[in-house]
Amino acid sequence: VKINVDATVSNGRMGFGVIARDDEGFVVGGCGGSKESTLNSEWAELLALEEGVQLARKLKLQRVVFESDNASIVNKIRRNGQDFTILGQRAYDTCMQLKTFEAADVTWAPRSCNKFAILF
Repeated sequence: VKINVDATVSNGRMGFGVIARDDEGFVVGGCGGSKESTLNSEWAELLALEEGVQLARKLKLQRVVFESDNASIVNKIRRNGQDFTILGQRAYDTCMQLKTFEAADVTWAPRSCNKFAILF
């Protein structure tokens, strides 16, 4: 299952969306929401990824690819704890959550491929 996550920040609010699709492209779940926040786009995208991990757990998925259009967050996850900033450590915590799945990966997708972002 591929889980696409996206987030946006505007006027002191953060919005996020998560959508899960099977290997044939059919939607198997999703969620979204908003929060009052002064986060920047990186923090918002990481929170959206965390929501995606929670969705995967609720759906009892074991093999998951998480897809984000934020290259910085994808790189922080892939570096697996080598970033010692507060954001980097939160990304490391998310990376540790990914180890609870049989197989999980986080990949980057250009915004033009992020169909949910276009709809959101």
